[in-house]
Amino acid sequence: MSSRQTILTAQHVVTMDPTHARAESVLVDGDRIVAVGSRRGVEQAAARDAEVVDLGDACVLPGLVEPHTHPDLCAQCYAWVDVSGFTHKEVSGVEAALCSAVASREPGEWIFAFGLDAMLTEDIGTWGRDRLDEIAPENPVAVMIQSMHTVFVNSLAFEAAGIDESTPDPPGGGRYQRDRNGRLTGKLEEASASLPFLRFDAPEEAELRARMWTQYQRYARAGLTTIGIPGLFTPISMLGVFEDFSKRADVPIRTVAYMRHHQVGHTDWKPGQGNDHFRIQGVKLWYDGSPYSGTMLLDEPYVESRLCCCTLGIPAGTTGHANFTPDELVEVARRLQSEGWQVLTHAQGDRGTREILDLYEQALAGHEAEDHRWRLEHCALIGATDLERAQRLGVTPSFHVNHVYYYGPELRDDIIGADRAGRLMPIGTAVAAGHRVSLHADSPMYPPEPFRLMRTAVTRRARNGEKIAPDEAIPVETALRAVTIDAAWQLFAEKEIGSLTPGKFADFTIVDANPLEIDPDDLDRIAVLGTWVGGRSVARPAGR
Repeated sequence: MSSRQTILTAQHVVTMDPTHARAESVLVDGDRIVAVGSRRGVEQAAARDAEVVDLGDACVLPGLVEPHTHPDLCAQCYAWVDVSGFTHKEVSGVEAALCSAVASREPGEWIFAFGLDAMLTEDIGTWGRDRLDEIAPENPVAVMIQSMHTVFVNSLAFEAAGIDESTPDPPGGGRYQRDRNGRLTGKLEEASASLPFLRFDAPEEAELRARMWTQYQRYARAGLTTIGIPGLFTPISMLGVFEDFSKRADVPIRTVAYMRHHQVGHTDWKPGQGNDHFRIQGVKLWYDGSPYSGTMLLDEPYVESRLCCCTLGIPAGTTGHANFTPDELVEVARRLQSEGWQVLTHAQGDRGTREILDLYEQALAGHEAEDHRWRLEHCALIGATDLERAQRLGVTPSFHVNHVYYYGPELRDDIIGADRAGRLMPIGTAVAAGHRVSLHADSPMYPPEPFRLMRTAVTRRARNGEKIAPDEAIPVETALRAVTIDAAWQLFAEKEIGSLTPGKFADFTIVDANPLEIDPDDLDRIAVLGTWVGGRSVARPAGR
């Protein structure tokens, strides 16, 4: 027996392992779990000198898993001017934050801001080139909305980026919005349109590493012990940063990374390569966009409302658009399949998810029975028939469920309408079809809040208390699986993490209440007391 044995005991130990669902103690030897059960049974299995850590009336859970988040984009956006609806409930606060930034900069210096939010900030009005010209007449400005699929820029930003009315829209679904006279409005849609501007924000590597480490600590404070990164927003060299972090003795989380499809040919990384704390698993595709940019691909048009047409700038009659045609991606997907990459695709709308499943079906032809676990990301309006087809194809959905909490009323009343909102984020339908689902916050869009994800999935309550698509609610235990063992399964990590099972890594999330025993409406009030990764208690830094 190792002298590094530790016994954790608590009033509640929830294992997520059906062979011993509830326990009192966990025995850890080095970085692994070696026994789970009653306190007496675990003590009998332990070495005489095993350290006992009594957590009192706390609850020990398997380390929580967030399968879809972007620490590199968080490191960038959270360093910008904060204009978010989480901070500013009125537009005067947004304008004051921007004006303060202008006053502190030299003429010609770039200003970047993140989080403009038409739903959470009252009376936000219409944004674009002219409004930003008034605020910053001598500085190029780029303001990204909370959902990240739209950026607003001013005239000096266009000039700096070398883009004018004669510049064609970029490939990959990007668009430079123009008014009826062909003048650029300042609204940029999707990543390929924003990149010529975002390249002016390029921190030194040491600064970027420091920001990234701050994000790792932020995930740990939220109770997460493993994250999945679906697509890099930084150069492929960032994989080396993640790998370096994984070798630190104090690394607070495990990381599973997915590249963009065009990055695969520029690296020697292979599927599954890595170590216990960092692994490359697959490739991310972006098919459609966001409900709040008008780029989510729908069968029927967006609602013609003041929010859509005037504030969000979504033209009447639009059904969104795809970033690629399926034909453009078929050979890419087939090549990725043949090379053993797990494929994830961003798809939100009913038409978008259907067309991606068409693509998957072609690419997986003859391989449907293999354990490939290709994923659909976000799945706002995926239909019941397509969820059944996804199950047959071995394709698994991950739900961006807090669209319901933060923006559910606006989606229902002003963006997609009541009928479609009645099947928004159809997690219950997915579970009924046999899926192992996961939940994600997609930071920096929403904060990493695993227990709020659970609460939303279970109660379907929006921020105003109303229920959105209540028939799609799932049981608490299913929601807990979606942030532990089922999320781990989607990352091909279920043999190592996701449940308190002998032989797996000793990754724990310690909280102040058992989520299976409290009122579901209180799930988001659960406090994280600490985390353990690989048998080591993670230090809890102060701050956001």
